[in-house]
Amino acid sequence: MKSVAAVLSALLLFLAVSGALCAAPFKTHVAEFNIAGVPNNQELKVTLQGILTSRLNTDLVQLVEKPEQAELLIVGSYAMFGKMFSLDLLIKNRRENRLFKVFEQGEGEEDVIPALGRLAKKIDAELVKISTLAPPVSSTPALPINSNAIPVPPPPFAAPQTAMKNNYVIRPELSANGSHENWSSAPLEGVFSSIAMGRTLTSGERELFVAGERTIRAYLQGKDLKLLAEITIPAPAKILAIDTADLDRNGTPELYVTIMDRESLGSSVYQFDGASLTKIAENLPWFFRGIGNDVNSRTIHVQEMESGGNFYGEVKELVKSDTRFTAENPQKLPRSGNIFNFNRLSLSSGKGFYVVLDEDGHLVISSPDGNEAWKSSDKYGGSETFYKTELPGQARSAGDNYRWTFLEQRITMMKDGTLLLPHNEGTFSVGNIRSFDKYALFAMEWTGAVLKEKWHSRTSPGYLADYAFDEVSREVLLLEVVQKSGMFGKGKSVISINKVD
Repeated sequence: MKSVAAVLSALLLFLAVSGALCAAPFKTHVAEFNIAGVPNNQELKVTLQGILTSRLNTDLVQLVEKPEQAELLIVGSYAMFGKMFSLDLLIKNRRENRLFKVFEQGEGEEDVIPALGRLAKKIDAELVKISTLAPPVSSTPALPINSNAIPVPPPPFAAPQTAMKNNYVIRPELSANGSHENWSSAPLEGVFSSIAMGRTLTSGERELFVAGERTIRAYLQGKDLKLLAEITIPAPAKILAIDTADLDRNGTPELYVTIMDRESLGSSVYQFDGASLTKIAENLPWFFRGIGNDVNSRTIHVQEMESGGNFYGEVKELVKSDTRFTAENPQKLPRSGNIFNFNRLSLSSGKGFYVVLDEDGHLVISSPDGNEAWKSSDKYGGSETFYKTELPGQARSAGDNYRWTFLEQRITMMKDGTLLLPHNEGTFSVGNIRSFDKYALFAMEWTGAVLKEKWHSRTSPGYLADYAFDEVSREVLLLEVVQKSGMFGKGKSVISINKVD
């Protein structure tokens, strides 16, 4: 009986495939791939497109050059996360007006081509299903139609269009005279995740600090970037964020560096004299976050961490006395608030109100009594900076014995009460790994009842790792990652400056 069943199964499969091959092949267009996490992404877009195209079954598909000619449109993405990669295809079937997805994951460069072969077989299997389930084409003459009717072609498969505003206030064009307004640096080798401003000199040049996982650089920014100092911290310690402030008001700013050393905080403070960075405190048990747009009056807030990686206790203000630091003036944040995702509204209509980016990216306004006053439907923020703490007990339920905590983007309060914050977009894949490849900057205003959008910049390619705002010059400094690090390189970052009108 088993042999008979096997024969019948094979026969049915043969008939299904034969029927599919007899059907008219799908007119198919494979678009260039979207790439994330790989330096040479322009070349790879076309390479992956060509490899996948060559592996499609020509009995099932007929290749066409233009997307609008296609009955089957294939849009692919390739994302690299360390040694792992993910190949994802979104396929539009215009014959039946439906979408379906297929994907393959692998490890190492040598498995990319085999994974594309596996994807091609999955596409074949889907097309066989479609062809065998489709009703047969009738040989009888078609019914007469109204000769006055205008045939409607199938809609083109296009990316969603974003409504564009006319009142942009971020101007990305490079200034001809090389001034701060609309300025961009040459690419910096490496992926940097945090930026902070120092002093603006009488010459108009500005001190800038950037940090990667284990590197801090001090630059003088004028027409070009001039490297003034560079320090590194030993592994396995990891820099999470940097901020600047002049807490003792002596005219020389300090650099506050949040450092995770293994699974505990070991943060440091440096003094910058214009030429070198000198450590004045280390192994401090706090996360740091600066609030205020002037280095001379900025406040540094701190918060501790409990075992397991959770933020612990109330957020406090840091007080500096010579080289000693203490935490004072505690403030109780709303339920979802932590040191990296909050700010306070400053205008009379929002006095005592907190704004928080919750873990899902929604903006939440809380009244002084802690109750939620308003919550956004749209999402904002988005960061790739994280730290991990081991939680062996959750391995069975979560499939990972680490707890991943992502730092959130800054929420900046401008002097006129405008809230400035970014929104990164991209891929969330392979567990907790995040990869963003485009961003926009938003300005919001609290009306007393709702948080209303005033303007937003156009969407730009890249990942916005961090930003700073200069209230005096009304310039926003963007730290953009334009190439992710991976097997093929260390990545590249760019600092750009744009005027806010």
